[in-house]
Amino acid sequence: MNITKETDSMRTRIDFSEILVHATEYVQNINAFLQDQVQSFEPEIQELIEYCLVKGGKRIRPLLVYFSGVSEDEAAMEDLVKLGAIIELVHMATLVHDDILDDASVRHKRESVYAKYGASVAVLLGDALFSHALKLAAEFPTVDICREVAASTRTVCAGEIHQTFERGEVELSLEKYYRAIEMKTAELFRVSCFLGAKLGGYPADYTKAVGQFGYHLGTAYQIFDDYADITGDEDRFGKTLNTDLLRGKYTLPMLLLFEAIEVDTRQKILDQLNIDKYVPVKEITELMSFYEIKGKVIEHFERQTSAAEQLLVPHEDKMPTARLRDILHFVSEQIRVLT
Repeated sequence: MNITKETDSMRTRIDFSEILVHATEYVQNINAFLQDQVQSFEPEIQELIEYCLVKGGKRIRPLLVYFSGVSEDEAAMEDLVKLGAIIELVHMATLVHDDILDDASVRHKRESVYAKYGASVAVLLGDALFSHALKLAAEFPTVDICREVAASTRTVCAGEIHQTFERGEVELSLEKYYRAIEMKTAELFRVSCFLGAKLGGYPADYTKAVGQFGYHLGTAYQIFDDYADITGDEDRFGKTLNTDLLRGKYTLPMLLLFEAIEVDTRQKILDQLNIDKYVPVKEITELMSFYEIKGKVIEHFERQTSAAEQLLVPHEDKMPTARLRDILHFVSEQIRVLT
């Protein structure tokens, strides 16, 4: 099933507020929990921790925790809030570190931690966030939660290292590209869904299925993010864009473009990026339009959204399925509105 095409032709567009309405109390609880955690840190860094946590993004990963684990068992809500906060702490830590690596000055429509406090502080602050997430995970009565969170955190860090080694590689294989986003993004989506369903008391076949759903959703989300980094608007996305190009990280859209254009044209773009430290956005977007790169990116994107949808089909009887499908449809629509 082609989710994006189905969305355009058969569904009205889903606004994110329509998703949040099903998780209003949960999101409030997550935000309150994270605010309370500020006091758990040493007084010397509480202001910095609050700067990271209080104004976050859409909280998509905690929402995946909740929607994967929602059930009629109200007792599970407290655990789902705690797990969602743990995943968000890990995610925020990765963003703090990513902004250093990408020399990004804006995050969530304000100065990044790196820009505001410097690289040295940002490195250590990210470490503190990682450490606190694992401390909270260790408080669950089963070691399974801490083991999964720790393993996923390691995988995310390994993915960033893998991508760092591939910087400047204009003929990067799609296999290596997908491996990087599998580790960097898809893994955290996977563990959010997997552990959410586990805490919700769902059977093993379902927890495995929604974990794989999260994996494919996360892969699609990163493909969208990579395309947005080149063609998006900073005011809309609230973060520094074009950082991948300036740091020599060539993601799916550029890899497809480099494959399509003449060698001389490719070299001209590379010289502007590497020597002039300038992103020729207009030229790149015009070339992408001429060579129909967006359509090729969407094909890759839709393979992932379709795989995610198919994993839900056998589980229509489960409470989380409808909410997870809503998030899938929301993500599916995003790439269409980009230039």
